[in-house]
Amino acid sequence: MDKPGVPVIMYHSIGIQNNMWQWNNLICPYPIFENQLRWMQKKKFHTISLQHLYDYMKNGVRLPKNSIILTFDDSYLDNWVFAYPLLKKYGFQATIYVNPEFIDPRNIIRKNLDDVWKKDVKLDELETSGYLSWNELRKMETEGFVDIQSHTMSHTWYPINNNIIDFRNPDDSYIWMTWNENPTEKPFLQMDNKKIVRYGQPVYESGRAIGIKRFFPDKNLNEYMINYVTQKGGNDFFRSENWRKELFEIVGKYKEKNQLEERYESEEEYEKRIFYELQVSKNIIETKLDKKVKFLCWPGGAVTTTALNIASEIGYLSSTTGRDLDNIRKTLKNLPGENPSRIKRIGPGLYWNGKTGSEIKIKYKNGFLFLLTIYSYQKKKIIAPLSRIILIGVKLFYTIKLSL
Repeated sequence: MDKPGVPVIMYHSIGIQNNMWQWNNLICPYPIFENQLRWMQKKKFHTISLQHLYDYMKNGVRLPKNSIILTFDDSYLDNWVFAYPLLKKYGFQATIYVNPEFIDPRNIIRKNLDDVWKKDVKLDELETSGYLSWNELRKMETEGFVDIQSHTMSHTWYPINNNIIDFRNPDDSYIWMTWNENPTEKPFLQMDNKKIVRYGQPVYESGRAIGIKRFFPDKNLNEYMINYVTQKGGNDFFRSENWRKELFEIVGKYKEKNQLEERYESEEEYEKRIFYELQVSKNIIETKLDKKVKFLCWPGGAVTTTALNIASEIGYLSSTTGRDLDNIRKTLKNLPGENPSRIKRIGPGLYWNGKTGSEIKIKYKNGFLFLLTIYSYQKKKIIAPLSRIILIGVKLFYTIKLSL
């Protein structure tokens, strides 16, 4: 009898829709998440660890019937506030991939749904924006419902060439530049702090940190453009309809008169940076939580052969599939015989119009549709194809409905 595939679900944020956040497409409403857990419990699903999955894929060890893995990326506070209490309520476990640079350094444990259920706090009084603290991570680990693993250190973007595509401005979405300029403030920058944005700073074509050779732009040009905007009124400068055209013209004039000092990082520098991303994140999590870290999630699926080799040398057993496997990723099912060092994940979303903020139109799968997704993954002869047909039809319905 064929062994079943093991679905690994990729969540990020669990909570309440927030149209002020630029990545609000990542928020799975907590009532929908609870509905998914309720259906999983009803149909007797079992959550397993990444270690169990690795052993299954490598050695074919026996797993409980209807095994599934729930994962959460990015260290969001709402994983503690909403996801963790719901996991406990229904008796399920999950893995949270965290970025140590984003972990809240304060000695705090904030209120969550447990406190709402005990009537110690109202739902609308919960603090939900921000990132997890070490105390919160430690408590979730200690109680046995959450396994903390690495999502690298920085989870950022860097310039990849000297092509300027924009400039920092009051309406931009280049929060990664604020992170890079203010690394110690990252735990408090789930949403950008416009007070510390350097308006006028050139924005270069960028890529995910792990997957690219970093380009270092000319620092003098950066400062020149920032000073230019400051002298022109700062925030008020951007009231002009042609501000962007004006700044590009100023850049052109600057380049005509000045020799730019810019460069790419060397291969040695790249390897050193990747080592920091992977080894230091591993060390910090292991020290803070007194545990072994063996599993890794690549932010945005960005990965290189060099990064994979370093991860293996450091001691990671497996990592998530990335863009390097786009040509075969759809065929992977987390089965014995597949490469156990790479884990394929699927999302809980049904439809998204590709926009964020107030323009977002998104639909997450309710418990029933979520269950069909799992069944379609398990390779059951009758249920799997039938589930896929139903999901395709429902997705088409919402695509038409929400696009009108």
